[in-house]
Amino acid sequence: MPVRFLFLLCLCLSATLLAGGCSTVTIQESWRSSAAAAATPHQKLLIVNLNLDQQVRTMSENIIAGEMRDSGIAAVAGHSYVSIREQYTKEELQTAVSRSGCDGILTIRGISTGNQNLHQQGQGAVLYSEGLLPSSWDDRQIATLQVNLYHAESGQLLWTATVKASDDDNKFIESRDLGYLLVKRLRQDGMVAN
Repeated sequence: MPVRFLFLLCLCLSATLLAGGCSTVTIQESWRSSAAAAATPHQKLLIVNLNLDQQVRTMSENIIAGEMRDSGIAAVAGHSYVSIREQYTKEELQTAVSRSGCDGILTIRGISTGNQNLHQQGQGAVLYSEGLLPSSWDDRQIATLQVNLYHAESGQLLWTATVKASDDDNKFIESRDLGYLLVKRLRQDGMVAN
């Protein structure tokens, strides 16, 4: 009987590790501005997934904001405050940020699918400038995402990361893992309060 119990215990443990033990997202590179080092860590983040698929956007923002809240970081989903379309105005974003009461905006945008190697320092140095375009990416096994953190008041880019998602066809798992990874990395880089 004890051998069978140990076998079943090992089997259950192995299944648990396989099901949830491997992260589907990794940070390929990150950058932070010199101003970010001197800035006060953000107290509350507005999470905005710049995906044109409203269902994917809503789910992703809710999960990432939830992961952050579960880890003690105040965060709200952007879909409650701003509608992302192919064209939106600077004023719409400024109004959304003001209504949310957030001091930082975290944007997430798909920039490629497949196994491309991309290196960049973020898109647009200022949140409220032209050129921060939403995207719609296909469900693929691998996708590259760009994550940017902007200061709410000035709109300046403070931190950016290029993230490789290896299970992009499962947006739920990808969002959960991305939320967990961002909590860890934003704290490590001093971008959010501990």
